[in-house]
Amino acid sequence: MKILAILFTVIVLISCRSSYQFTPKGFIVEGDEYFVNVDRNMSVYVGNHFLNYDNNRKTGLQTDHLSKSDKQIIQKLGYSTSGYTVLFKGQSTGDSTFRLISLINNKTSERFKNTKALISKDGFSIKKTDEGMYYYQITTYNNQVIYHAIIPFKQELGKEEYVSLIYIIPEQFDHHLDQIEDLAISNASMYRQHYIFTPSRTEILCPDDSSRGHFDYKIPADFIQRENYTLMKGFLQDGDGTKKLIIYRLLQPGQSYGSFVVCKGIYQLELTDLKHRVIWRDEITVKHDHKSDQEH
Repeated sequence: MKILAILFTVIVLISCRSSYQFTPKGFIVEGDEYFVNVDRNMSVYVGNHFLNYDNNRKTGLQTDHLSKSDKQIIQKLGYSTSGYTVLFKGQSTGDSTFRLISLINNKTSERFKNTKALISKDGFSIKKTDEGMYYYQITTYNNQVIYHAIIPFKQELGKEEYVSLIYIIPEQFDHHLDQIEDLAISNASMYRQHYIFTPSRTEILCPDDSSRGHFDYKIPADFIQRENYTLMKGFLQDGDGTKKLIIYRLLQPGQSYGSFVVCKGIYQLELTDLKHRVIWRDEITVKHDHKSDQEH
């Protein structure tokens, strides 16, 4: 029995190494338009078409599971399990027939090592606009159209990094490629010069300066997450009871305070983990543009 257990463990380990892995610490905050990956210090613009995964509708972005069909497509396009990891995969919230998979090549401190595993761009065309450029190729597989975009993320010689967007649609919709082209060129524009990782959102649409307010927040000691990244979110409460995301920040492990400038109003703060499980809540009324003038 002991030998069988050892053999089973070895088989499992080999199987894990030979399958596609997801890059850890990835998330999307609903109401924002960017997928964020803390492990790679990067964001991917996804627009308003992809939200968190909805298990009932089977739509949204996932960071932990690839279907057999997904794996077949990735393999067909030439991605190795050792050279690349998956950032996310998902189905559009507007039309679940549209799918998107994103990968990034693994990086290493050893110069030129990671570039040897880069997927070949032979046969790719170049899409270039005033905003930026990327490589793309359109192919078909199992009655599906594959729009395959490769976007330079970092171009340091010998340590290049590329983000891949693989857009999958049924053949009868092969003329509906505007969405993926917009996503690709938006990311190319974001990455092209001195990209700075800023995982946050601030929406300030106040009528004038006098309607702006400022507040500091401090997380109670019992809720500070000293070993894990967390998200601080601020929602504006509308009169009909709905909540709208106005602000969010990625908090470093152990971080316990911060501040925001927003329009005056009533806000619900939520501290969550990267899976959006709520750790702490508070309600704040912002009346004046003074740090001390907020009510709890």
